[in-house]
Amino acid sequence: MSHHQLFKPIHIVLSVLIGVVLLFNAYQIAGINTLVAGPEKPELEATLITVDCEDCIGLNSIFGQLKTSKEFEVEANEISSTDTRAKRLMQEYDIMHLPVIIVEGDTDKVQLQGFAKNNDAFVMQAPAPYYDVKSASTVGLVSIQYVKADSCQNCTDLTLLGSQLTQFGVAIADETTFAASSSEGKQLIETYQLTKLPAAILSPDAGAYESLQQAWTQVGDIAPDGSYVVRVISPPYYDLASKSIKGKVNLISLYDSTCADCYNVSLHKTILQNFGMFIASETTLDINVPEGKQFVDQYTITAVPTIILTGEPSLYPALDQVWPSVGTVESDGAYVFRNVAQLEMKYVNVTS
Repeated sequence: MSHHQLFKPIHIVLSVLIGVVLLFNAYQIAGINTLVAGPEKPELEATLITVDCEDCIGLNSIFGQLKTSKEFEVEANEISSTDTRAKRLMQEYDIMHLPVIIVEGDTDKVQLQGFAKNNDAFVMQAPAPYYDVKSASTVGLVSIQYVKADSCQNCTDLTLLGSQLTQFGVAIADETTFAASSSEGKQLIETYQLTKLPAAILSPDAGAYESLQQAWTQVGDIAPDGSYVVRVISPPYYDLASKSIKGKVNLISLYDSTCADCYNVSLHKTILQNFGMFIASETTLDINVPEGKQFVDQYTITAVPTIILTGEPSLYPALDQVWPSVGTVESDGAYVFRNVAQLEMKYVNVTS
């Protein structure tokens, strides 16, 4: 594995949440698979019950697949939730979410992927956002409140969260950003006991997305008021307790001026920046001068070009996980890149 492959940009929150939303919506993409039992086409009656809900997920595409399927004979009807027959069906099959597709008839002769068996019928209730029959309201419209540190230009940008979730089926109703020093920001910090900034708080409607709810412990917790609070923040972030920016890394680059053909040590900086690391300071030294030789001796450097990371590189979990395969962590906490040969480019063996 090359140095490039080891250090890929990672955003923990987005990676986790997008993954669970993809799993949650997979059945909608898959559509309908049918397994017909017997030589004759089953006869089905498919009913789509609609509701006046502009923001709700529609089931028209799947209903269209049912109507045009050649694997069975189907009588398709689309009716409003206010229709008398719709009310009867909703009561009979205990329908709580709209829109809904109810398939009756020879249901013992078919299997419909994405549908749940309900007595003698197949039922598909819309996922969030949906119309909740009991509360007579739309459920699944998520509001996000962000709290940003007043002075941390390099901090992780959590405001990407809303647009990313939108792409994968989560309905974002609105997004609001508050400065930590504002009255709203202070109130959010106190209410949700925030310790790191930036922060993101999703409204309780996030709970309508079942898989997101199940996976939330990987990125945060659920507050007493039902809000979903992001707690896992990729560095750099602002630590409210110490009132300082966490995740600063000092980059010390070592090279040999006598090796004109050696690879450019700045390659490491580019990789680290793509990875998302906050390089607070940078020093480039020739090992043939006293300052550079001092680092060679201190860390027993055997090959250059190479880099030494000081500060808080350990706050980058992905880096911490892979570093043992490419370098060492010294007793003073410095990260020293050792496996120069993996780059398959020209370097200098200092010992020889």
